[in-house]
Parts: sequence; structure tokens; C-alpha cells
Amino acid sequence: MKNYRFAIKLLLIGFIMFLLFIPQAMLMGLISERAGWRQSAYDSIQQSWPGAQTIAGPILSIPYQITRLVKETIKDKDGAEREISKRVVESDVLRIIPKTLQVASTLNSELRYRGIYEVPVYSNQLQLSGAFSFEALQELAQLYKDNELKLGISEIAILVSDQRGINAPSAFTWGGNTYAFKPSNNLPGSSAGMHAKLNSLDLQALPSSIPFSLQLELRGMASMNYALLAEASEVKLHANWPHPKFTGELLPETRTITEQGFEAQWKATSFSYNVTQSLNDCAQGQCSSLLNRAVGFDLLQPVDVYQQAERSVKYAVLFIILTFVALVLFELLKQLRIHPIQYILVGLALIMFYLLLISLSEHFDFLRAYVVAALASVGLLTVYFGAILKSTRLGLILGASLALLYAVLYGILQAEDNALLLGSLLLFVMLAVLMLSTRHFDWYALAASMADTKTSEIIKPLPSVEKHDV
Repeated sequence: MKNYRFAIKLLLIGFIMFLLFIPQAMLMGLISERAGWRQSAYDSIQQSWPGAQTIAGPILSIPYQITRLVKETIKDKDGAEREISKRVVESDVLRIIPKTLQVASTLNSELRYRGIYEVPVYSNQLQLSGAFSFEALQELAQLYKDNELKLGISEIAILVSDQRGINAPSAFTWGGNTYAFKPSNNLPGSSAGMHAKLNSLDLQALPSSIPFSLQLELRGMASMNYALLAEASEVKLHANWPHPKFTGELLPETRTITEQGFEAQWKATSFSYNVTQSLNDCAQGQCSSLLNRAVGFDLLQPVDVYQQAERSVKYAVLFIILTFVALVLFELLKQLRIHPIQYILVGLALIMFYLLLISLSEHFDFLRAYVVAALASVGLLTVYFGAILKSTRLGLILGASLALLYAVLYGILQAEDNALLLGSLLLFVMLAVLMLSTRHFDWYALAASMADTKTSEIIKPLPSVEKHDV
């Protein structure tokens, strides 16, 4: 019976560890809830500030009419057939992307707050220049050379994701003339942006190309993207945000990132960045697809505290198991008795570290929050270990070991790309240390010795009673 008492104690400790998984799961739910509150803060700011922006254009739209004679055969009332000619007018729009496009972008970012949450917003000064070639229009005129081709009033369009972000655009300079912009891009299937009416083109005196330029201040938040709608595009960007995350279908050819900000440059051609499908979709009335293919960056927060906290909570099981194993070994080796309630209190103290980490990281940088939470947890557990183990030295040893584990965990959290590898190595090392340090233990003898100690403490000799003659 003595040998089974230790087994029952181990089962009880295992059940306690299982119960501690409940507050761990609650912490994961808390992290998701707080991340949801942060997203609500983002949405709240986005209601009063433009959201993530993508700019596309300029796109040149040239409406045209084709008038041609069509011969038809009709029957008179008496049944006689005769041939007549009828004029048929067909209307369509030819949309042309620039031959060359250069974008110079200077982005100034700042932080806006909703409660304890901060959201990066920006104001982007854009200078667009380039030239339109009329090869497509010449091909159209050649195709209908035997018919009457009439061009309408051309329009230039700039597309953006969020109309509210357009702030005081300059006039559009086209072939030496300037034209004022009006709200809406005036394209089918899309509305956000701006457009300008241009003069009609003369087919008889059509130049090979016409240069253009414009300036624009575009406001937004979280991310900025550029749709490279040109046969040859170049984007030069300078921003004061030090933590960019480059996105899109092409990475920048060159980039320089410092603590003061970053610079990046993209280059693309019609071969490397095919927009034919987007132009075809626009011809079918879905011009919003012109915004889909773009390059750009996100204003990445340097440390996502909720992601870091979530990853750290996943290691709570390791901390609980290692701490409980150490306590069980001290019970066996030092012939101590640790009550299950004391195991529960130790486990709750370990879980409390993660709650402190989550709450503190919302107000301080993650490193400071981690250090404060770890010191509080290690300090409390060191004092408690010294009390339940009846040895200050043993309490300090366990506390120092726990502090070392917290330091190793922080290193794993910072190594994002190698986190799985380092975590696996940590588990292997801990298991190897435990196996090698206990390889000579006689577990049956230790369990029996512990049971004898418990029995001797419970069954004590009765005090002697002196006999007196009556």
C-alpha cells in the first residue's frame, strides 16, 4: 500500500496540471479579445481618417465613334428584292496606359491614439510624371481607315482606394496645358479618385507622345501601394517610418532602412508586370481591378505585443511541468511533504506571469513589460519555494533556475524565424538534463522511503501513562 501512495500523489499532481490548462486557455482567449479591441481602435480611427491607400494611374480614356455603311437586302410589298445602304454608328472607349511613368513619393507618418492603442497614419506627397504614346490610337485608325472615325473629348483618370485621402491635388499638366481635376475617376465599376477633361485629339496631327505631370497629397493609414500601370514604371519612395514591410507582386530593387526611415525604388515593365488582364476587366466595366495589382509596404509595428504574448503563453505548459517535476524531486530527495494546494498556488503564480505580461505590454514596450512580469513572478516564487522546501538556499536555486528559463524564453520569442528550432532544442535539453541527472535513482526505494516518512509522521507513539496504586 505504501508504494501506491506516491503513485496516487503523482496522479493528483497530473490532474492539477491538467486543471491549470484552463487558465492558460483563458489567457489565449484574453489575448484574442484584446487584439479585437485594438482592431476596433483601428476601425474607429479609419472612420475619421482615410484607410489603406492604393493609387493607380493616370489612365487616358478616348471615346470614339465609328460610322460605316452596311448593305442590306429588303423585300418590297410586291415581293421584289432590292439592296439598300444604311449608316451604322458604333461607340466605344479606348483606354491607354502611359508609355513611361515616374513616381516620386515622400511619406510622413505619425501615430494617432484611441485609448491605449496607437495607429500609424501618414500624409504622402506624390509627384507623377511621364508620357503617353498613341500607338494604340494609330492602330485603331488604321483598322477603321475605310470608315469614318470620330474622337470625343478625352479624359484622364486617377484611381485611389479611399476618396477621402485626396487632399488638394494640383492641376494636370498635359502637353503644356493645365486642366483642373474633379472628384470621382469617372470609370465604370469604380468611383474613388479624380478625373479631368482634356481637349479632343486630332487624328490628322497626332503627336507620337504627349508628356504629363501632376502633384498630389494622399492621406491614409497602415499601408501604401502603387499600381504600376505603364509600359515602363519607376517608383522612388522616401518615408520616415523605420519598420516597413514590403508587399505586393514585386519587391523593391533597392532599399535602405535606418532608424530614421527608409528609401525604396521599384522598377517594372509591361513584360515583368503584365496588366493586360486588368485592362481587359476595365473594358468589361470593372475598372476597380486596376487597383488589385500593386507594390508597396505596410507601416509595420516593430513589436506586436499580442503576437509575442500569445507565443509566450504557449510555453506555459513547459514552465508548469518543469517546476512541478523539480518540486516532486525535492519531495523525494529531501523527504519533504508538499501539499496539493501548494502545487496549485505555484501553478497559479506561474500563470500570473503571463497575465502581468499581457497587461503591462499594453502600456510599456515589450521588453520592459517582460522584465517586470518575470521579476515579480520569480520573486514571489523564490520566497514561496524557500518556505515550502524549508530551505532558503533551495528556494534561491529554484528561483534562479526559473529566471534563467524566462531569459531563454525571451530569446526564443525574439527569434521569429528560428523560434520552432530553439523551442525544440530547449525541450530536448530539459529532457536530457532530467533523464541524465536521475538515471541512477532507485525510484521504488525513494517512493517507499517517502511513504515511511509520511507514516511515521502520522502514527506517533502515545504518551506514557504512569500507574498509581489505588
